[in-house]
Amino acid sequence: MTPEPAEPRGARRRWRLPVAAAVGLVLAAGAVFYLGGGYDRWQDGRSLAGLCHGSVDTAEVKALLGVDRVRGKDAEAPEGLAACSVVNAGKPSGGFLNVRVGRAPDEVGRALHDLQRDRPNLATTMVMPFGHGRRGVLDLEGRLRTTAVLPLNCPSPNSAGLLVTVESVSHKGNSTDPAQRARFARIAARAADGAARVWGCTAPSGPEITEVPADTRYAKVPDGAASGTCAGLPGISAESPADPNAPIEDCFLYAGQDTPRFRLGAYYPPFADVLPSVADYPVTGPAGGKDGLAWATATCPGGATALFTVDTVFDGNRVGAPGPAQEKEALRTFAARSAQSHGCSAPQLP
Repeated sequence: MTPEPAEPRGARRRWRLPVAAAVGLVLAAGAVFYLGGGYDRWQDGRSLAGLCHGSVDTAEVKALLGVDRVRGKDAEAPEGLAACSVVNAGKPSGGFLNVRVGRAPDEVGRALHDLQRDRPNLATTMVMPFGHGRRGVLDLEGRLRTTAVLPLNCPSPNSAGLLVTVESVSHKGNSTDPAQRARFARIAARAADGAARVWGCTAPSGPEITEVPADTRYAKVPDGAASGTCAGLPGISAESPADPNAPIEDCFLYAGQDTPRFRLGAYYPPFADVLPSVADYPVTGPAGGKDGLAWATATCPGGATALFTVDTVFDGNRVGAPGPAQEKEALRTFAARSAQSHGCSAPQLP
């Protein structure tokens, strides 16, 4: 047998050099990828893929939070539907966005707490409608936190409906900026659209959200000039735009220039039935008054009930002087306007 020719000296070394160089290049590229932030961005992308069933626009969230990188995670919702959050990847304590989807009977109380309706006699919170044909409300809390709540109509087995709640905290404190408020509203609307698609529900919508009503809780309207939720009521007031798609409406009536005296609220399904227990309101029967509170109800399309309330305001220092006659007169005007705009019957009044 003829022996195989011996490998020339140095040949093995020559073919090993290119392989070693290639391996070195791969390792170097990996190091550059890792040290240059590529790995982190890859991890970010993995965490955001399909977030809340693909209903979260991460580019909008980055702009909302004012950061370059965000990371997301899905969470197990107590109601068994969906919950997810997006955080500032560079600084987890530097802003976040939370989305929750729950069945209406279970989620309504929690959403009312998020909207601070467990203390509805406080003069600190006022909701704004989405506008643009959307059914939902926005609430700005200070300069940092913004909350949106959007009810969805659904077929069985979720026939009571779903509720989408979106909360955001920006580390830059820019939630008062009109463009940022509109961006937050678009994010919330997209989350509602995604939930509607997944669970076969409907989320009424209109044109692209380019602006939303400004926060007006401390903007005083002169006597006789109210044209929104306080329309027709005498005295100085604070109001939001009236919108037939808003499931909650607010109006404040002032005592003189400085202190809100009465707070009026309109609550439509799915909030009307749950509010009394959340707010510890002594609501008994279709209309009445007790302990500085008066209420009225109306029948709305589909047989649902709307609840209208007027409460004496606690402004953090003192409680406004009760005025049962003035409360009931204000409630009469407020409830009649709101019920008519929402297509409900004339209210039953105390």
